[in-house]
Amino acid sequence: MFFKKNIFFIIILLLGAFLRFYKLDWGQGLFAHPDEYHIASSVARLSFPNQMNPHFFSYGTVIIYLIYFTQELIKYIFSNFNSFLIGRFYSALFSTFTIFIVYKICATFFTRKQFTLIAAFLVAITPGLIQQAHFATPESAQIFFLFSSLLFMLKFVKQNKILYLVIASISLGLSLGVKVSSIVLLLPLIIAAIIILYPKKLSILKKLLKFTGLTLIIIIIITATFFLVAPYVFLDFPAFLSNLEYEGGLAMGRFSVFYTRQFINTVPVLFQIEKILPYALGPFLLLFSSIGFMFTIINLIWKPKKEVIIITIAFLSLFISNAFLFAKWTRFISPTFPFFAIFACYLLDFFYSKNKSISKLLTIILLIGTLLWTAASFSIYLRPDVRITASNWIEENLPGNSIILIEGGNMIDIPLRGNFNRIGFDFYNLEEDALTRSRIAIGLEEANYFLVQSRRIFMNHQRLPKIFPKTANFYNALFAGKLGFEQIQEFHSYPTLQIANWKAEFPDETAEETWSVFDHPVIRVFKKTKQLSIGDYAKFLE
Repeated sequence: MFFKKNIFFIIILLLGAFLRFYKLDWGQGLFAHPDEYHIASSVARLSFPNQMNPHFFSYGTVIIYLIYFTQELIKYIFSNFNSFLIGRFYSALFSTFTIFIVYKICATFFTRKQFTLIAAFLVAITPGLIQQAHFATPESAQIFFLFSSLLFMLKFVKQNKILYLVIASISLGLSLGVKVSSIVLLLPLIIAAIIILYPKKLSILKKLLKFTGLTLIIIIIITATFFLVAPYVFLDFPAFLSNLEYEGGLAMGRFSVFYTRQFINTVPVLFQIEKILPYALGPFLLLFSSIGFMFTIINLIWKPKKEVIIITIAFLSLFISNAFLFAKWTRFISPTFPFFAIFACYLLDFFYSKNKSISKLLTIILLIGTLLWTAASFSIYLRPDVRITASNWIEENLPGNSIILIEGGNMIDIPLRGNFNRIGFDFYNLEEDALTRSRIAIGLEEANYFLVQSRRIFMNHQRLPKIFPKTANFYNALFAGKLGFEQIQEFHSYPTLQIANWKAEFPDETAEETWSVFDHPVIRVFKKTKQLSIGDYAKFLE
């Protein structure tokens, strides 16, 4: 009876699971996300029970411990199992569970079940969530615990049962144990307590006392949960605080590092709208959800609804706290992605009560448009990793003993095989380090080929020629052919739609860089066609 009654949701859940679990080993052993390495290194440092301090506080220990103990358990079955794959398995699992949580959230205030199903379906096919599920990073787990907390907040304001407040607080404590940035969801949890007490016929003093009691319950439970799942935050507090100050300074732009240069002179919110959301959501879901959010705000003014108040405050808490940071990585804003499905369907649900035909037409447009974008984005995982493709081509087509100049710095080199001589320099230091410029000039004079492994260096510096004049000038000269190198091959794996002989590619290299560089960078191969002297090359670096 359960399966018959919920058959559509089960199909949606299975589809979401397939999209998340499919090809978790993408990269063919080339794990290109630097945070995956940080987490794997933290796992490798653990040894129960004597050494459980990960000495890594950029992320919480929930995922680190989960990977470690899973790895220890399966050692009895397999002699060795890759911690990267375990981490990716849990990312896919938590992301799949989030589909169920969003379905239950929508069921608390949507008037029609079909729109709870549509919201769940949109979450199941959201490209940004599918991508995060393919990384052994904490975001998928964080999103699950955040939305679990939100679900029980809604149940609390609807049914006024203290148990739901307790579970919401535990879930938020677990989310803090994944990433401390989850603390922003404390605001809607506190407001949930206010909403419960506001209509009661109690004196102001009694309301204040009850609110204080509920707030203490919330804080005590969150803190206790946080301590249990991330004990070394407290036991090694100076190290945690030092890391928090560093990460906070990095996020706020109080100091500059090479891998945040893409955010220099960018405008909050506009950057996310232009560089992240169209790719992570698809243009149709972004359009419908933006209108849906504006409608939600207007509707709240005229007809306040406590569940919608909590959801709106939760969304704004997460969106504003991340959108206005200096560092605007896709993973920072990813906890907001499920909200866009909720707001889009809230709009469709409203239209249905006014005009069923318009609502159905809009629903079809939204679903088809989002499905097409998901199919295009998912095609990346249907093809071999572009770095492997590039490496194979180089091995087959470049002469043996070729000297290949390669950009280094904050990226995983493509796995060049064959009899090649590699020269690698950190091109991020080109601007301020005269020794690096001298070495690059020598490398250019010696090299037969120049390999540009992604957009990370050239695109960020060409955009800011006044700040990075030497680096911008160098890449301008390279692409103009003035360095004596000519591009002979380009490898990319853009989101693609293909039906028989018809094919449409959607270049996304100009999106926020982490959207593409970790799983489908554009790789360019340049061949030397004209020999210049070291002195000539040095002039282009000045």
